[in-house]
Amino acid sequence: MQIAYLIITYTDPVQTGRMIGQLSDANTRFYIHLDKKVAISAHAALQQHPQVTFVEKRVNVRWAGYSTVQAIFNGIEAILTSGISFDYICLLSGQDYPIKTPAEISGFFEQHKGKLFLKYRAFAGDWEEAFERISKYHLIDYRFPGKFFTENLINRLLPAPERPAGMQFYGSSMFWAISPQAADYVWKKIEQEPGLKRFFRYTWGPDEFLFQTILLNSEFSDLVVNSNCHYYKHKPLTPNPEWLGMQDLADLKLSDKLFARKFSIKKDAAILDAIDGMLTERKTVEN
Repeated sequence: MQIAYLIITYTDPVQTGRMIGQLSDANTRFYIHLDKKVAISAHAALQQHPQVTFVEKRVNVRWAGYSTVQAIFNGIEAILTSGISFDYICLLSGQDYPIKTPAEISGFFEQHKGKLFLKYRAFAGDWEEAFERISKYHLIDYRFPGKFFTENLINRLLPAPERPAGMQFYGSSMFWAISPQAADYVWKKIEQEPGLKRFFRYTWGPDEFLFQTILLNSEFSDLVVNSNCHYYKHKPLTPNPEWLGMQDLADLKLSDKLFARKFSIKKDAAILDAIDGMLTERKTVEN
């Protein structure tokens, strides 16, 4: 089971290195998109890792902007043009960490081979508040004086964005594990249809619904499993995940998920040490 991990990050290279160390085996490769705002030299040690490739086309990523999607697409392009044949691409951030061993992760994907793991809710009837993301023009990726005034003026003067005909919208978490064929389909669908790309470019947080929407409106829809492979806890009354710490270790041990988020080595390094110990025990049993 050949797995490509696409890591979108701007955070601590030491923590990212630890994550890669726990995920590494002979059948894994890592493609890192480092936010263009961050000096590549900060991650120089990771560049020496034989299984790590840094995505050359770097993007200045803005939270909730289309720039995040573009960073993902650039990573997908690097994976698909690498000359290596993969069974799965897993999207991770620098604040994720595995809670299963490489053998357990490989076994999971072998058991569910061909399935696409994306968490989703339908906008219509379930996630109605998400329509705000696509019913106005959002200039998230732009920085200029008077931006918010301009954005408000555009939305007052222009008709609402025209949604792609017949398209139903779905979304939730940005993280997924899908086949290279599905990733290629989404990437090329957007890149080869300028009108579709323009529509998503001016939405809010498209990283949380573009992949789900495109795949669930395609021939891949029957392969989609409404779940991703991440364990996380939401803060009350917000969509943001809580920071995980030692208080969460028991739940992490019992979880059937492959990865968890989000962690900070600076906030709580002990939880990563504890997970490392858990994974070492499991690897010992495997051997």
